[in-house]
Amino acid sequence: MCAARARWNRCGCRRCNAPTDSDGRAVAEALGLQTTPKDGRYDVVIAGGGPAGMAADVYGASEGLKVLIVERSAAGGQAGTSSRIENYLGFPSGISGDELTERALKEARHFGSEIAVTRSIEAVQIADMGYSVKLDGVERIWARAVLLSTGVDWHRIEIPGLDRLLGRGILYGASRQEAHSVAGKRVFVVGGGNSAGQAAVFFSNYAAEVIMQLRGAGLALSMSQYLIAQIAEKGDIRIEAWTEVTCVHGEEHLEQIVTTTRDSDGGQISTTHDADALFLMIGATANTSWLPPTLERDAKGYIYTGRDLTGWSLDREPFPLETSLPGIFCAGDVRHGSIKRVASGVGEGSMSIAFIHEYLALTGSPDLTRV
Repeated sequence: MCAARARWNRCGCRRCNAPTDSDGRAVAEALGLQTTPKDGRYDVVIAGGGPAGMAADVYGASEGLKVLIVERSAAGGQAGTSSRIENYLGFPSGISGDELTERALKEARHFGSEIAVTRSIEAVQIADMGYSVKLDGVERIWARAVLLSTGVDWHRIEIPGLDRLLGRGILYGASRQEAHSVAGKRVFVVGGGNSAGQAAVFFSNYAAEVIMQLRGAGLALSMSQYLIAQIAEKGDIRIEAWTEVTCVHGEEHLEQIVTTTRDSDGGQISTTHDADALFLMIGATANTSWLPPTLERDAKGYIYTGRDLTGWSLDREPFPLETSLPGIFCAGDVRHGSIKRVASGVGEGSMSIAFIHEYLALTGSPDLTRV
């Protein structure tokens, strides 16, 4: 597991665990991690160090571009918190998100790229044949091109008592490092997507019982078949459909949850359960409010690219992963219409470098690798 993630993340949510203050940065520096750009000018600045950003970083640096990733937490994104990814090409036995992230980091460093953690981008502005990128604080760096691969944040839910118990039995997301904390205990997993399924299967090897709670009728519409089959084979995983958590209780740690279940007659049944751990994985939201208002997004904040753009103003066609602002590209989960899988994020990140090369050839701006 990334040492920085182990130290910082307790609830698993990138938004509430991202170390943006001086304490978090001090921890990163003590661990030997880079927190400050080494230069003021880059060929490509990448916002976000998830699978798409890491793939773009590796391919860009390996092809001679001067690349910087700015990551507000630890590299890996939501994929980094996955207990086991079993449908990623080349790993027939599966691989954890932490291990995949560590391998990507080693590869990126091998090619000499920079990754500044515990930092966030606050603004991007057109400037001098490129973009001025403002980091948190007062630092500004210049980039010939920008790649947006910020991923998404776990959808936050408002439940009485929840915020007080975050990190004390209630977590957004789930990583394999939580296995020791659930050994022999009763675990609830809220969500019906692949991340929730992976967590349930993984925790079932340690917990006494795993209960998956779904707002809908079942798993078929939102989960891969291989995970559904694995869950069916596990005798210690139980599924409760049409169920939502409405309240949580506990003094120093989670002790109970209250759920509401719709019955066949349309009525509602309220139940109180003893609970040792509650993992929340009920979808994601795009955090793109910091971007320029002229950058096209859909109603949910996901970024339009390529043929989905409606406000393109140049004579040439936009590149497939290019946003409405020429030279700013987007890859991964935060892109409108993307396939929310690790492999597709890696693919888009890799593809983006090819389009960025074409863009840089068109603009003719200076080659920083020769400076």
